[in-house]
Amino acid sequence: MITGTKRINIGGKPYCLRYTWTALAEVAEKYGDSPNMFDPETVAYVASCGLRGKHPEMTPEKIMELSPPLIPLANDVQQALTWAYFGDEGIPKGEVKKKLNPTGLLRRIVRRLSRD
Repeated sequence: MITGTKRINIGGKPYCLRYTWTALAEVAEKYGDSPNMFDPETVAYVASCGLRGKHPEMTPEKIMELSPPLIPLANDVQQALTWAYFGDEGIPKGEVKKKLNPTGLLRRIVRRLSRD
């Protein structure tokens, strides 16, 4: 398995979500370290960055048009992002806090990586 890769379904069709370093940099450039994963336009854009390599037709506009359930897609995107940063094991146990804010996960990841 390639780090940052997750199989997802949108509209009953399978897709491969993959976050390369290029995709991660694009997300960080547009949204900084804390994309709002409760905003449909943000989720569509971040998802399209991960889908672009194998599914270039899945633009933010196409994802918005298909209108998949927001929270399940946001959770899949968040999981793939976590794998892209930390590998299959996910966030190291010492990094997990009692109340994780899903919109701040990327910010915490970037902060942790900048300390190393």
